[in-house]
Amino acid sequence: MAAEFPRLHDRQSFLDSAALKAWYEKEGETLSDNERQAVTRALSRLVSDGSISEVLWPSGHADKVQLPEQGMIAVSVNLGSLREERLAWEAQREGPEPSQERIVTEIITRTRPWIDANLDGGKLPLLLVNASIIHGSNAFDILISAQYRNPYNLLRYTREVVQVAPHVAGTHTMLVAQNYGFPDFAAKR
Repeated sequence: MAAEFPRLHDRQSFLDSAALKAWYEKEGETLSDNERQAVTRALSRLVSDGSISEVLWPSGHADKVQLPEQGMIAVSVNLGSLREERLAWEAQREGPEPSQERIVTEIITRTRPWIDANLDGGKLPLLLVNASIIHGSNAFDILISAQYRNPYNLLRYTREVVQVAPHVAGTHTMLVAQNYGFPDFAAKR
């Protein structure tokens, strides 16, 4: 399984993976029914004991999802204003603690009503995939990944939700041209 990373699999795609065939020393051949059953049982045991996890992930290219594009929003935090608010908070310790984690939580909280208000013909305009706090970068502090239907949705979301969150100093929106990592549950071509 590790040989297939960074690509994540569902059970069926893992059974058909090149790495699993190589482990069974099968070049170009499919696994036998007995080999497939053995791998399926092993996967079930690994899932049930918590060694590996299965996740539900919307397939962006699917007809029912239709969020085929991917983008990223790099967020710069105004560390000076965040520090000032934190110093004021420490004196009274009321309300949520000002932090970068709180900024991410605020963005996620503001995202849900924005999505509801901006449904595109009853379809999701955008789906947040990941939000990460980044250390060691002079360019940005938070990186948000999203799937979307058209770039206008991503740009509007950035302007109407991310840029107005407290302590956001600026954003940089990027459209992903090609993704080689995970998840990639697109239908085989």
